Amino acid sequence: MFKVNIYMETDTGSRKRLYRGYGAVVEFIRKNGEPETREAFGLCDGTWNLAYILALTDALELLTVPCAVTMFAANRYVCESMCNGRVREWQAAGWKTIRNDAIACAEEWKALVRAASGHELHFMNSCRSPYSSYLQNEIRKVKSRGENWQQMHITS
Repeated sequence: MFKVNIYMETDTGSRKRLYRGYGAVVEFIRKNGEPETREAFGLCDGTWNLAYILALTDALELLTVPCAVTMFAANRYVCESMCNGRVREWQAAGWKTIRNDAIACAEEWKALVRAASGHELHFMNSCRSPYSSYLQNEIRKVKSRGENWQQMHITS
């Protein structure tokens, strides 16, 4: 199983519903030993949690084979919900909480579960990563252009 690191950022840590940008860098070593990174950036009008759900979904969708994925992010709620089984509990309960309330962003959570299928997820709480400055700069560019995009490139 390939080992993959996903580094995620958003342009603001505010918990309020805002127009915000998000980004992720997916980092791994190819079978031939060459390092590779893939990137995903996007925009949403929503909460900090929604931005991380979308960043992680977009990043996981760049993977073509099952991987052991370590997520580096400041958002414990989204990442730990994926790792500790909370999302599976919501899914089994019809996307309702223990109090029978609807899960916020249920459609986005469902898409994340589909993207994560077949992968082994691990979480490292991280407010800064080797890609933090790069991600913040790219998020600003994407936000100023008002677009979502994904890119793959090989680094050496």
